[in-house]
Amino acid sequence: MSHSHQIQSIAESPAPILTVYVNTQNRNASRHPRVPVHLTWFRKETSSLSRTLAPQDAALFQTQIERVERFLDGRHPEEKALAIFCGRETWTVLPLQNGVENEIRWGKPAIGQLFRFLYEHAPYGIVVVDHRAVRFFQFFLGELMELGEKRFDIDKSQWKNKDLGHVAGEQIQKTRGTNRDLFERRLNAQYERLCRDTADQAIAYSKQRDFAAMFLVGLERLIGPIQRKLPSSFRARLVPVHEDFGKLSPSKILLRLAPLMAEEEQKRQILDVEQVLATEIGAVTEVDETLARLQDGTIRTIVVAADHNFHLRECDQCATVDRAGDLVCASCGRKRHAIALCDILPRWAAEHGTKVQFVTGKAATVLTKAGGIAGWLRQPAKAANG
Repeated sequence: MSHSHQIQSIAESPAPILTVYVNTQNRNASRHPRVPVHLTWFRKETSSLSRTLAPQDAALFQTQIERVERFLDGRHPEEKALAIFCGRETWTVLPLQNGVENEIRWGKPAIGQLFRFLYEHAPYGIVVVDHRAVRFFQFFLGELMELGEKRFDIDKSQWKNKDLGHVAGEQIQKTRGTNRDLFERRLNAQYERLCRDTADQAIAYSKQRDFAAMFLVGLERLIGPIQRKLPSSFRARLVPVHEDFGKLSPSKILLRLAPLMAEEEQKRQILDVEQVLATEIGAVTEVDETLARLQDGTIRTIVVAADHNFHLRECDQCATVDRAGDLVCASCGRKRHAIALCDILPRWAAEHGTKVQFVTGKAATVLTKAGGIAGWLRQPAKAANG
C-alpha cells in the first residue's frame, strides 16, 4: 500500500480513534529509568485527557488506553518514534525514523503529523554499479530498501572455444585475430545492452516510485555509458557519485550516501521555493488566496513551510476554512472551530489530487518570509477546438 493510500485508509477509520504520536528513544542515554520516559508521558497525558471526556466515551477510551499501554510496556524500540491509531475496529502502528511532537488525540484520526512527516521528505533512487552487477535501492524516511539486482553475465564461451586452441600455425593465427575482433565486437554489444537495460530499469523505478532524484554510484568508466543511455530530462535529476560501492553492504551504502542525499534534498527544496516565489503567472503566493484556491481545487502543487504555524478556523456546517478569527461563519452563520493546516491538508489533497510538499531548513525560512505557503496553479483545460 502506498503512503498516500495508507493515510487515506487511516483517515477513514471509524471514530472515535485514539491517536498517539510518541518519541520512543531515550534522549538522555545516561539515564535508564525503570519505566520508559515515553510510557510515563503516555500515562500522564491520557489521565489528564480522560477527565475531559463525556461519560459515554470513558469506557471505550479506557479500553484503547490499555491496548496502547500493553503494547508500549516492555518494548525495546528500534525506531525513533511511533504513530499509533486504535479504535473499536482499528489497530495501526507505524514506526518512524524521525522524531515527532508527542501528541494524544481522541475522536477523528489525527493524521496531520503523519501527513507532514511523509511529505517533508521525497523518495530517492540509488543505483550502485560495479563490474559484476548493478543494485537498485530506494531511500525514503531514513530507510534503505533494496529493489532488485541484475548480474552482469558476459558470454565469453565462443571466444574461448575458438581462440584459445593449442595448435600453432599461420592459418590459426589469422583465425585467432579474426575471432578476437569478433569477440570484442560481441563483448561491446553485450555491455551496450547491459547499459541500456540498466538505464531502462532506472527510469522504470523512478516513474513507479516518483523519485525526486537518482544517485548513480560507481567508477566513471562503468556509470558513464549508463548516463549516456538516459534521456536528457532524466539526467537533470541524476547525481553521479564516482566511487566503488560494489562490496559495501546496504547499511554502509546508506552511511556513505546519507549526507549527500540530505544536501540534495535541501537543494531541491530551495530550488522549488525560489521557483514558485519567482513565478508571476501560474502560481499563487498570497496566503488567503492560496487557502481559497486549495479549497476550490485549482492548485496543482502546494509548498508549505513545515514549521510555520497557521491559525485557521473551519465552519462546522459548510467546512469553509480561512484565517479569520470569527467564531461564527460569515457564510452560513454556524459555529467555527480552530484547526491546524496539517489536519485539513490531507483532505484537500485527497479531494482534489493536489500534490503537497513540506520544506524545512533554509527553504522553510525563505518561504515563511513570504507567508509560509505557495503553490502552482493547474493549467486550464484547452477547449476542444482551441
